[in-house]
Amino acid sequence: MDDATFFAEIERLDAEMLAVPMELRQLDIYHALVGREQRDESALESFNKISAWYLQRYGTQAKWDGVIGRQPLLLRGKLHVLEIRHSNVNPKSGLADLLETLQLEGNPTSPEEYRYLTMSFLEGTADFSALHNIEMRPSLLSPEQRSLLRRAWFDLKDATAVIESSSDVQGSIVHSHEAAEKFLKVALIHEGYAFKELGKGTLRHDLNNLIKALVVKHSRYDFLKKPAKDLHSFLDSMSARYTSLRRSLADAVQAFRLALHCVGFIAVQIELDAERGARDLDFELGHYYHDCTGRLYRFCGYEKNAQGEQLCRLFLLEATEQGHTIDALITYKAPCGFHYAEIRDQQTIARLEARYSAYSLKRDFRATLRASKM
Repeated sequence: MDDATFFAEIERLDAEMLAVPMELRQLDIYHALVGREQRDESALESFNKISAWYLQRYGTQAKWDGVIGRQPLLLRGKLHVLEIRHSNVNPKSGLADLLETLQLEGNPTSPEEYRYLTMSFLEGTADFSALHNIEMRPSLLSPEQRSLLRRAWFDLKDATAVIESSSDVQGSIVHSHEAAEKFLKVALIHEGYAFKELGKGTLRHDLNNLIKALVVKHSRYDFLKKPAKDLHSFLDSMSARYTSLRRSLADAVQAFRLALHCVGFIAVQIELDAERGARDLDFELGHYYHDCTGRLYRFCGYEKNAQGEQLCRLFLLEATEQGHTIDALITYKAPCGFHYAEIRDQQTIARLEARYSAYSLKRDFRATLRASKM
């Protein structure tokens, strides 16, 4: 397609998609015209042309600021909103900005507050990144799932905006509940339920019932039982949308966190299922795996703890943290295979095997193995 035809198609699609927010509209047009989900130089060139057209037509309002999510936090009884940014667009993190602001205000964080902010930032980054990644891969979802995903994205944005603008904590909680509900229904469709079944019988608004239906399909959704139960308890029932409830700012912040966790977990599972070609995997001794964050592991076998629970031993390799490279043996409660996909690139496997072998020959590594069993 020559440039003149390409730009004419952008203009046509832009007019058809005026109801879609501009940052999402550009992505939707890219998928409609190019349809290539793997990013390479050709794909980037096409996307840059779309962005250039938007900048010329709409000016700076069409330029994406790189913010993939906004996360409400409560610090010293005051609401703060942490921006989760795409590092390729804005390498300075929202956490760094918030810490600098507190410092300039003469309110530096205590060690406990710093840990709270850091953990919130890491959780929010992982969950919003999962939502952003699945938005970039429309082929993973049916039209009904994409519609639910898009509305859940709006709910998360509105949940933060409502408490920022009007302090309507109950309204914010409703939006958080709606975001989780929509994503649980995305998961139900992923697990084989028909879209027409949703909203009927037990598959309506009760998050606990939605989780029960998911657990029937796969035990991995047990991980969402508690967050879904805690989130649903903030509203008691959906009829509470029409009455006034005594809820606090802390409740609204916690509701958002719980909803975002549900969203992130499901988005990750859909991506990993597509890569695995299955809903789960069985670890094989000596094989290498990656998780949703891209961290790399070698499976070192199973063991049982003093309570008789089966533990999975994974050796983390080449993790980076604040300029340091970390290698460490980690144990997780089994089953946990659904958190991972197998690495099949032979060059990567060879590199990791060489690094692991260097550790396995050391006496202190064997001591670490013994200590991990205690």
